[in-house]
Amino acid sequence: MFKNKILLGLIVLPAIAWAQDQNQVKGKITNQEDKPVINVKVILNDGEQIVYTNNIGEYQFSTLNNGSYDIRVDDPEIIQSYTFIVNGNETIVYDFVKATSVYQLTTANVVANRTTIPSSTLRLGENLLVTPQNIQVIDQRLLNDQMILTTAEGLSRNVSGVRTITHQEEGSVGIAVRGFQASNLRNGMDVSGSFGPLREDMSFVDRVEFVKGPAGFMMGNTQPGGFYNIVTKKPMGNNRKSVQMTLGSNSLYRATADIDQKLSKDGKFLGRLNLMGTKKGNFQQYVEHEQFVVNPSFKYNISDDTNVTLEYIYSQNNFAGGFSKYAYGIDGFKEVKKSFTFNDPIVDPTKSWEHNVFGTINHNFNEDWMITAQFGYVRSEMEGASMYSNYNTIALKDDPITGTKKGDVTRNLSINDALNTTTVGQVFARGKFKTGSVNHTILGGLDTGKKFYVADWSVAGSIVDASKKLPTNEKGEVIFNIYNPVYGNLTKNMLPTYDRSKSLRERGAAYLSDYSYMSVHIQDEARFLDNKLRIGAGLRYTSTTKESKADNGREVKNNAVTPRFSITGLITPTFTVYALYDESFQEQTGVLLDGGSADPSLGKNKEIGFKKTWFGGKLMTNLTAYHLTKTNMLTSAGNENPGKYEQSGEATSKGIELDVNGTINRNWNILFNYAYTDAKVTKDNDPKKVGGMLYGTAKHISNAWVKYTITDGDLEGLGFSVGYEYQAKRAVWPVVQDHKYLPDDLFSLDLGVSYQKSNYQIALLVNNVTDRYNYVGHYPGAWGYTHYGWRVVNPLGFRLNLAYTF
Repeated sequence: MFKNKILLGLIVLPAIAWAQDQNQVKGKITNQEDKPVINVKVILNDGEQIVYTNNIGEYQFSTLNNGSYDIRVDDPEIIQSYTFIVNGNETIVYDFVKATSVYQLTTANVVANRTTIPSSTLRLGENLLVTPQNIQVIDQRLLNDQMILTTAEGLSRNVSGVRTITHQEEGSVGIAVRGFQASNLRNGMDVSGSFGPLREDMSFVDRVEFVKGPAGFMMGNTQPGGFYNIVTKKPMGNNRKSVQMTLGSNSLYRATADIDQKLSKDGKFLGRLNLMGTKKGNFQQYVEHEQFVVNPSFKYNISDDTNVTLEYIYSQNNFAGGFSKYAYGIDGFKEVKKSFTFNDPIVDPTKSWEHNVFGTINHNFNEDWMITAQFGYVRSEMEGASMYSNYNTIALKDDPITGTKKGDVTRNLSINDALNTTTVGQVFARGKFKTGSVNHTILGGLDTGKKFYVADWSVAGSIVDASKKLPTNEKGEVIFNIYNPVYGNLTKNMLPTYDRSKSLRERGAAYLSDYSYMSVHIQDEARFLDNKLRIGAGLRYTSTTKESKADNGREVKNNAVTPRFSITGLITPTFTVYALYDESFQEQTGVLLDGGSADPSLGKNKEIGFKKTWFGGKLMTNLTAYHLTKTNMLTSAGNENPGKYEQSGEATSKGIELDVNGTINRNWNILFNYAYTDAKVTKDNDPKKVGGMLYGTAKHISNAWVKYTITDGDLEGLGFSVGYEYQAKRAVWPVVQDHKYLPDDLFSLDLGVSYQKSNYQIALLVNNVTDRYNYVGHYPGAWGYTHYGWRVVNPLGFRLNLAYTF
């Protein structure tokens, strides 16, 4: 008996056949022109069998035992995967159609849920439905719909329990997961640093994967709350080109180009080039930036079993006023208008730039075993200065004797020079074998890294007018009033001069650190009852070495063994339940406020979860409950102590997370998430800090994004989008006595409309249509401040995007 169900359009959904005895699966892979796709890898059950399509695009798996299977194609443009069960003697026909890249133009009726399939850089090789970890994937479709241009622009709204930290985001972005700073990975390698990497521009990003918890199956030296993995674009050989132009509020001008091409007649040598240029202002005065990206990449398929990929990314961002965005108030938050800034047009832009080099070698030994080797090098640099207020010089009230007015403050120029380099390498292998009736999946590997950091965050000096033409105090420092700011009256001779003739290593000796790690790991997942019950166990050994000024240059070594245990039950082919215990060990290189060095931290995570797919695998839901602890928490020592930290004793985070992501039918794309997060300090030498919420948390976070697309008739391709962000009981930064939460919730409503036909698309998106005054900030008393401080976030704005593919 044969069953064959084909979805007409971009993707062909598989038919499921049920029978009794010997089983086989076969099918054909074609592109949108109905031409065969040859030499593409087709994977059954995470590598139980691997075959390649022949010269007419056909593949076949034979002599399958009864049980549960998952089949997928190792090609990001073939996005459908399906988990099914066979019971005997049946042939399943399972056809695929290769689609246009999701970020580029696609027809309006895309229904597959690519977010259930992780990238190969996560080492999993199987559907997320059966993975005992809360992992969420943000694909290009969603990034495109929301017009997210960088990782600092609301990327976190798409994942439960995640917040973007609004602080110096023109340099490197900060993202918190479950209350803890998230580690930043690129292509599965940890590139996190004390400064950098620079925020990623979406022009070179294929997808973003959020992994909750320590995730010992991947990295042993990351934050316990989790990490996000930036997967860069790779050559696909589809001979496709696309260009996009984006215009928006605050003088946004942006253009991108993506060229994917076969570079040899035999189709083995592939190349891809991504280019981007942006010029953008800001709703705050004298805040702007210019950025460009150049990203060539190459792939060579040496054979059906071996390929090599090499990538280079150069990104440069020149920004003015980016670190001067904090606003001050004396009587409360929101006292000054949204456009307020401490910056002045006389201050030259800060320049930041970054070089990235990545290389990957993949090899399949046979149908059961594969190995991957990767290396990466990231060099992030910055040079410039920012204008800040002098610490606690703000006048809290009028003084008729001195003539000081409420809100008077003096400003200084602070240096923004930093260098961060990261060199990483990893080798990992994955394979299958059997012991009796038990199937085993083995994952093991080696991770190494070396990270160097040095910075000069010193204050160059105050703004002084020796001529006394401007209002000054008795020291000659120029007076600036937050309630009546005056811009453009400063001259270069009023700014302090700074001697950069000394090397950055000499100037930033107090912040210099050199850190390396080596980690080996092994994990076995044993599968029972026709793969319906899976029990996993793993160990990771991590050794670290660091040198810094805090330790008087002495070499400090630490090591730890961290275990991981999991159990997964496949209740039905579309419903799983899992339990997980995982640990992380992380070296910390921060310089403490008292001059000492930070101790390593240990994270412990206990988690249970439920996962279910709906509508033929197109919609996926995750419900997770967790409890994790982290020792030796590091928190910033405040703006007046740049580059220094305070270390608390222990923090605990517990909560519940719900994620819904995918499609219902050809018309509806849906994303919804909610998180309850109770993250706080539980032990500390300072009793006043116990019970304080962790940096970057909110008790309640909920986000949604819904898009409806007309797929038939004269209006085919017309789409409408609506989304919101909501955060309640948000932690101030840092918590002060009797003030745990900000007085206002954060809420933003977004509306969009788009039209797509043939090779072009036009889309309009309006963010925060109610123009709500959203902000993050701190109360008086934080770091000894005498005033309120805050950052305005997510104001009213629009973006208009036009794209064309050829």
